[in-house]
Amino acid sequence: MKKLLIEKIETAKELRNHTKEIMSMPLKTEYLKVSEMIDERQSYIEKIDSINAELNELDKSFIETNEIKALKRELREIFKEVSELDNLIRRNINDELKNVKKNLNQPETLSKSLNIKA
Repeated sequence: MKKLLIEKIETAKELRNHTKEIMSMPLKTEYLKVSEMIDERQSYIEKIDSINAELNELDKSFIETNEIKALKRELREIFKEVSELDNLIRRNINDELKNVKKNLNQPETLSKSLNIKA
């Protein structure tokens, strides 16, 4: 069980670092890269889910020690941080979408030239 928890922590840290990298990228100029990286995050999540399935089977017959409690506490902290980063990414995406909608709904008023075809 300890080995699985350590593997889960390492995968969670990779997920956190990957999420931080996504967070640091500019959405306007790197949209395709950000989108691709968000898709890559799914592989980390799937790996964590498979580890969870194994842990659930072992958890029924395993006595929880202080070391295992500490590992679980560390996992909670990592997932809390990942959740906060996810919320920031969502907020940035929503803000960007609002800006795009705003720009699309307002015609450009700075141009005062008139195009005339003869």
